[in-house]
Amino acid sequence: MSYLEIPITALNGQTKVIIPKGDILYARQGDAVLPQPTGGTVGTTVTLFLSSQSGTFDTLTLTHTVLSAAVIAAGYNVADVINETLASNPGGIIAKVGGIPATLSATFQALSFVQFSAPVLA
Repeated sequence: MSYLEIPITALNGQTKVIIPKGDILYARQGDAVLPQPTGGTVGTTVTLFLSSQSGTFDTLTLTHTVLSAAVIAAGYNVADVINETLASNPGGIIAKVGGIPATLSATFQALSFVQFSAPVLA
């Protein structure tokens, strides 16, 4: 079995969320509201849709650092990075999410990185 590891800012001593990759259907920017996320949440949250035993799905929503306009213009998207991480590392045990720029310099060097916090399972 392989897993997706997402680092979070310390929450009651917890510093990461680990999810079996086989349980993750996909990641999407914004909250878990269907069919479209609530507008104000798109730039600050990412939701993982998870398969469940009941045949429906559960969601794990993570708050993250706001991406600067330059980062968005450069094509970075937190949900895309998570989806690409899911597809990477075939046969590996743990695929780690990280290194997502939150702000860029004028020469496109990362000045700060996305940090995740406040995981909410629903």
